[in-house]
Amino acid sequence: MRILLISDTHDNVAAIRDLQEEVKKERFDFVVHAGDVISPFSLRSFEFEKMYISFGNNDGDREKLVQIALERGWKIGDVVEFPSGVVYHGTNEEIVRALSKKYELVVVGHTHKAGKRKENEATVVNPGEVCGYLSGKRSYAIFEDGDVSFFEF
Repeated sequence: MRILLISDTHDNVAAIRDLQEEVKKERFDFVVHAGDVISPFSLRSFEFEKMYISFGNNDGDREKLVQIALERGWKIGDVVEFPSGVVYHGTNEEIVRALSKKYELVVVGHTHKAGKRKENEATVVNPGEVCGYLSGKRSYAIFEDGDVSFFEF
């Protein structure tokens, strides 16, 4: 299974377009977004076929975000399961620890810092930020067969 992991797009539609251009020749089973899409117009700019999206702390019109996700057949919520994993925007360590006892892969966001670590038997991954606002780096990760690779674009 090959999964594209992203987070913290923060309404940067140009960065979202650049990301999609960067990965358009790649094959993914699905995309996981670890929160802070922000606005409905940002969510509409995604062209991926299958997405699992967690709400972030800055997301605005959640009803409209849910409507768009449902129209496209995507899953969205505070904590969202996907095959072999779960996505959660926050950094509450008790929640991350609990999730890591049940899932192979736990994808988190919020900090805008790319990284991975082991927690229990799970791999916990923060893909960094697509928007590039805080770190100055636009990044994403790919999870494949238990391995995580990070990329800047």
